[in-house]
Amino acid sequence: MNRRSMLALISTAFAWLWIALPASNAIAQPAEDMEGAKAASKAFYAALAVIDNGEAMEKVWAHTPYVTYVGPRAKSIIVGWDAQKKYWVDANKLFLQRNVTLSDQQIHINGNLAWEMGQETGDVGDVKMKDGSTPKTDLIVTNVYEKLDGRWLIVSHHVQPKPQ
Repeated sequence: MNRRSMLALISTAFAWLWIALPASNAIAQPAEDMEGAKAASKAFYAALAVIDNGEAMEKVWAHTPYVTYVGPRAKSIIVGWDAQKKYWVDANKLFLQRNVTLSDQQIHINGNLAWEMGQETGDVGDVKMKDGSTPKTDLIVTNVYEKLDGRWLIVSHHVQPKPQ
């Protein structure tokens, strides 16, 4: 093999390694991080069922200026922990009961970020408003979690009605 062919072969090999290595690193999801992200999701949905002064949500959300929330009735994006904290205090005043189940959960992790998509459902009666209504919950959700100081916390929650 001549020098030019050898150089071309080595260059091609390095090019493939350069392409393949970042992709394989992005796919790697350590079991510890996957379990942590799943635990954060479970904690979020447990906190969602708690109708309190916002303390339950305070434990599962990152207290950063970049957290975001778009709820099922939202007309805008709530940004930042201070706004988020106020939202949960106000929103909880509307509910008597809020039991939502996550199904079709898909989680992917890359570094200190994890994102989850799924379906939020609740049968009539699982969600009860103080005005007497019992809306059926049938939503598509995207949640984003960030590992901060070794702990997975939610940093973004976006739900939308499931298309019919």
